[in-house]
Amino acid sequence: MGIRIFLNAVTRLPRNEMITRAERAISESGGWVLGHHLYSNLAISLAFEITVANMAGLLDHLQETALALTSESVAKLTSFARVELGSKANSDESVTGYLHITFIHNEPGLRRDVPAIPG
Repeated sequence: MGIRIFLNAVTRLPRNEMITRAERAISESGGWVLGHHLYSNLAISLAFEITVANMAGLLDHLQETALALTSESVAKLTSFARVELGSKANSDESVTGYLHITFIHNEPGLRRDVPAIPG
């Protein structure tokens, strides 16, 4: 089934700016974004994949985004990178990650026009 890691964070930065920063942090760490799911303008979940060898850089790059990772997420990344990097045999193994970002703001929810369906 592979290795999975679930991360949580919050931010007060504008939604679009933070999404760009988070995607860039994943890419600069040697990972790639697999997909995302937006929850109006309240939150986003980013699915990504990265190798074990690149996990240590992921924490650094995410912290540079001004994203406030939960202490549990920082602990997971720190211990995961330390334990997994100790074993060179697993360094090329893929990790599937999920980063859930909650946006703190006073904006109203996003409105989307839904086209009428004939019939």
